[in-house]
Amino acid sequence: WERPLRRSVRTRLTVDHVLASAALPFMFPAVRLGDDWYGDGGVRLHAPLSPAIHLGARRILAVSTRYQPTHEEADRPAVYGYPAPAQVAGILLDAIFLDLIDYDALVLERLNRLLGKLPRQEWGDLRPVDLLVLRPSQDLAKLAADCESRLPRGLRFLTRGLGTHETSRPALLSLLMFLPEYLQPLIRIGESDVEARLDEIAAFVTD
Repeated sequence: WERPLRRSVRTRLTVDHVLASAALPFMFPAVRLGDDWYGDGGVRLHAPLSPAIHLGARRILAVSTRYQPTHEEADRPAVYGYPAPAQVAGILLDAIFLDLIDYDALVLERLNRLLGKLPRQEWGDLRPVDLLVLRPSQDLAKLAADCESRLPRGLRFLTRGLGTHETSRPALLSLLMFLPEYLQPLIRIGESDVEARLDEIAAFVTD
């Protein structure tokens, strides 16, 4: 399949493809695959559910790192005073990597509802796709903030210079944090969250 500025290529996935997918620009080196260099595809992937749908998926289990705040939490200001660069950078990064999956999920939900109201013979190339989105039960940005003091001095000087201590939710840190003190509780949270929804997940993938 082909779309503007995008095309699919039949290939066998390897470790290099995984590394390329995680190669966040300016933070990790690009990976060469064939004659071209590749980085994090999420930067330009405006419809993150699209590849799976193009490959024929009829149900998608999506994992988002966006924490869904309660109404009370959402009403609290993230900053007091003028937003620091770290706050602005976090919002921009969320717009690139996290907002799109929520928007894509909303579009898919609307499409499923529309198909449910149409006779099957009018679906054409469209088809309903079941979607289950998993999210962390804790705000990963706040978890990263608790570990900022353990960053190397030079990096800590940079992050605090950007004002990470001036916001209650320094999302920028969660992309820079690769310390065991952050990753270990992150893994525990993921395991606990999946265990809490295990029956729901099992029913979704086996139904």
